[in-house]
Amino acid sequence: MKTIAVIGLGSRGTNYMRFVRILHKKQAKIVALCDINQVKVQEIGKKYKIDSANCFTDENEFFKEKRADAIFICTQDNDHYRHCMAALNLGYHILVEKPLSYDIDECLEIEKVAKEKNLYVVVCHVLRYSNYFSKMKDLVRNGGLGEIMTINHQENIANFHFAHSYVRGNWRKREIATPILMAKCCHDIDIISWLMEAEAEQVQSYGALSYFTKENAPKDAPYRCTDGCPVKDCPYNAEYLYVTAPLHKATWLKFSPRILTGKAHSTKKDVLDALKTGPYGVCVYRSDNDVFDHQSVLMKFPDNRVATHTLSAFTDKFYRKTHITLTNGEIIGDTLTGKLTVHRFNGKNKVYRTSFIQLPGHIEADAKIIKSFIALLNGTLQNLDDVTFVSATIPSHRTIVRAEESIKSWE
Repeated sequence: MKTIAVIGLGSRGTNYMRFVRILHKKQAKIVALCDINQVKVQEIGKKYKIDSANCFTDENEFFKEKRADAIFICTQDNDHYRHCMAALNLGYHILVEKPLSYDIDECLEIEKVAKEKNLYVVVCHVLRYSNYFSKMKDLVRNGGLGEIMTINHQENIANFHFAHSYVRGNWRKREIATPILMAKCCHDIDIISWLMEAEAEQVQSYGALSYFTKENAPKDAPYRCTDGCPVKDCPYNAEYLYVTAPLHKATWLKFSPRILTGKAHSTKKDVLDALKTGPYGVCVYRSDNDVFDHQSVLMKFPDNRVATHTLSAFTDKFYRKTHITLTNGEIIGDTLTGKLTVHRFNGKNKVYRTSFIQLPGHIEADAKIIKSFIALLNGTLQNLDDVTFVSATIPSHRTIVRAEESIKSWE
């Protein structure tokens, strides 16, 4: 039985804990917690029957000694390096949320120390673990389709998701998180690098924050949606998104009140109060956000292979689309359907359905990375080829940094 500590009790951290408790209770156990929100620590500690002596709101106290065999680091982007180094120095094996760090030297230091101490550091590039992308990789690797020539990949973030996370939420500013290409799309750049089995040689990017700005605020729109906004049909109205949307139109935002209130059990009044005082009630045109709402990256890989990645806030749903052209065929897919269509130039076409139930976000992949990590801890993981160890994350992180640097050359 391996023991696990957790720092960061947001959506991802608590989901990972749930997977351990429900799916792997005979192989692993959560034994220590840390989060700046005392209510969360108390509620979750009680739920998981964790000794109060191992429940912390102060990270310095939490890291004074080693409290488990391994640790889940699910904190804010800019905290990952600090928490990884503290954990490595105590001898923890680590599962850390992406991104590892926007500073490549910090990524390299984590890699170096982990190697010296013979410790695992696995970065949550969870898409590799999904049925959809693992099947795509298998088709590229073993499908007889020849060599990749181009990849055209899109991440459609969805207008409501972008407003929630990147206009109002924790990832709205570069100084408190990272640029959106790193915060959101390091998954996608990782997938492209993984499919290409190489790091990009040349990188160019273009993007901007064009729409979610004060200049686009409707006339007489107040600072908060709860202050009597006269725009009745605004798709970003916070009361609608988080409270009043009918069931058939409600997004996952309405069913995640903990994000707004910090409480495990929230009433309608709790949510409305949070909208009146917290960032999620601010008008999307009057927030202090500065991350791009659309961006494209062009990458040149060895042997003149080319890939593009485009992110956009201006889509109805959140999903990914990929088109891979190879010397003997092409692969076309999107995560909404979970289908991959293969056109072979010899006429033998086939459609692969990678999942019969489409789960929201990347829940399926999250569950699989937890399964993989626990098997790694217990020495039962047989295939290490595609495990996203720290060394696997550095090429895509470096590509993103180069993309952001290229933008500065024309801004």
